[in-house]
Amino acid sequence: MITGVITVPNNLNTFIVNVSFSNLGGVYLSTPSFGFGFLGPVTNIDSSIDNCSTIDITWTAPTVDPRVSILYYNLSIYDNVTGQFLRSVSVYDTSYQFPDEELFRHRYTYVITGVNELGEGISNNGTFSYQRVPRSVEEGASDILMITFNETSAAVYYNITITLECTGESPKNVTVTIECNGTGVLYNDATLVEYAKRPMDITGSVPVPLYQQCNISIVFSNEAGSSEPFILAFDTTPIINTPSPTGTSSPDLIFALVIIGATVGGIAVLLIIILVMIICYRRKGRAGATGGDSTTPPPEKADTTGKGSACDETDEKETKEDTYEKKMKEDTYEKKMKEESVL
Repeated sequence: MITGVITVPNNLNTFIVNVSFSNLGGVYLSTPSFGFGFLGPVTNIDSSIDNCSTIDITWTAPTVDPRVSILYYNLSIYDNVTGQFLRSVSVYDTSYQFPDEELFRHRYTYVITGVNELGEGISNNGTFSYQRVPRSVEEGASDILMITFNETSAAVYYNITITLECTGESPKNVTVTIECNGTGVLYNDATLVEYAKRPMDITGSVPVPLYQQCNISIVFSNEAGSSEPFILAFDTTPIINTPSPTGTSSPDLIFALVIIGATVGGIAVLLIIILVMIICYRRKGRAGATGGDSTTPPPEKADTTGKGSACDETDEKETKEDTYEKKMKEDTYEKKMKEESVL
């Protein structure tokens, strides 16, 4: 084996080695030449988010002589916002992953350099931001709005819930605008939500004139851009309850009618009871006014038929008592007449 060390100038990226042999006869046998070169730059640097918490970096290797392979790559990561060096790793493939729980705050620059037996090759870099434009309010979110009325105006209450599926879409601001056809823009407010990672509610109350056609517009924004505005129309005309054209009644009206009916029915029953008691009382008084000797009549058989009122039973009893008293008076009169005729 013949070995040797050759000093290569730093300004050369590629050089060729020619080797030839000779013997004592002076005959030279030529051999194919081969080249050594520093590695060129990697290409197609790309980066993406995996599960909203992991950053993937990929690149394409430079073209090399197969006899001089790439040993590894030096990957250096910098914070593009501050310029701070963060880390350096040796990568033995053309991809790399690392976790990041705050994607919305970071913008990274990646510097990738191939290394072979000659040392480091030519570097290449790429800068990436993982912040995404926030999503709009979900369609059909009409429950974010509530309207109450008084004599002179309406009060519009809004409640916007922010729930993130990916921190890269975190909004920095929420802008709420209320505009009416007769008054123009009544309300415009931008709320700083500081890249909320947890669900949070944005609430507010705005007075709005009556009898207006209005819209509420909601926009989320961050450094990457603004979401599509979510626009919800509403009307500040007071709602007056009127009978339904189909003849159906509202639950409140039905409840009121039931209460009124129950009250009237109760009063009617009470009046009937009082009237019956007065009639019975007067009949008893009239019966008591009849004078004469009387003896307590024998008890009558109770009515077991269940028919007739209490007042009817009293009348029947009083009638029997009157008959008994009358018969007793007649008997007493006849007895007295007989005694007088004997005398």
